[in-house]
Amino acid sequence: MRKRQMPSYDSARDRFRLAQQHLGVLGCLYEGQPVPAELQAAHEELKLTGFLAEDDSAMPELAPLVSVLAGPIMVVNLEVTGPEGVTGNGAILGNDACYVYETWPGQDEAEYVPTDPSTLIWALARVAGLRERDAKPPQAAVIRTTMAAMDAGFAELGRLNLDSTSEAAGPVSSAIAEASGLEEPELTVLTHLLLQLTGNWRMTVAWPSADGENTDIRGLAVLDCGPLGYWVRDLPAEPILPGAVTPDSELQLTFATAAEVWERITNLIPDELPAAPKN
Repeated sequence: MRKRQMPSYDSARDRFRLAQQHLGVLGCLYEGQPVPAELQAAHEELKLTGFLAEDDSAMPELAPLVSVLAGPIMVVNLEVTGPEGVTGNGAILGNDACYVYETWPGQDEAEYVPTDPSTLIWALARVAGLRERDAKPPQAAVIRTTMAAMDAGFAELGRLNLDSTSEAAGPVSSAIAEASGLEEPELTVLTHLLLQLTGNWRMTVAWPSADGENTDIRGLAVLDCGPLGYWVRDLPAEPILPGAVTPDSELQLTFATAAEVWERITNLIPDELPAAPKN
């Protein structure tokens, strides 16, 4: 059961903890719209904690965050999946401010921290958990197969539900081979990647196109396989639309050092961004 906590503000670091419902209330007030019934509880919480006055005027410290949320020039979504679940994190960049936000598994609130745009890559890498690994490229540094191979491996791991992954290597390898026909050395490498997987993340960056009519999007997906290092999922390529991936979709995983992952994150960010319209 996910529980929403009261909104909070850390004045020493100018950071906020807010749930999506709180942001919904602030968005309604910013646009001059009435707060709907489903957001009334969050509305009252903002008042009780001093974020809003009785006349619904917001505390001055909220102004930069609300402005960025209302008119972003770039949005970064960072979905991190681990044993404790999926968290939604990212960044929002406006004309005059930039915030990085991150969540905790099982909680509705996100922490919004003001960030200098020049340090945005550092902040995103930290939220993604990027760090140096001692892993060396294996014999098969690129794995090419289908999504059916990975699906079969995960399904077998879930079926076995073993405390020790050492006992799972044989059954998982057999399941992958049966589903995809993958052969050595890729078969052994993929098997051990799934056994050592500590988490994975997907990062997408979106901003208005130069013509102002569309949205440009770039994406990156990375598997953190612990002692076996980082593996970039080149195929299916991000961003992935719902329903676009099937068991027959091509899967390509490429070994990457932390420095190479850093470079790929850097390449997601456009060199120039249009200014958001002033309200």
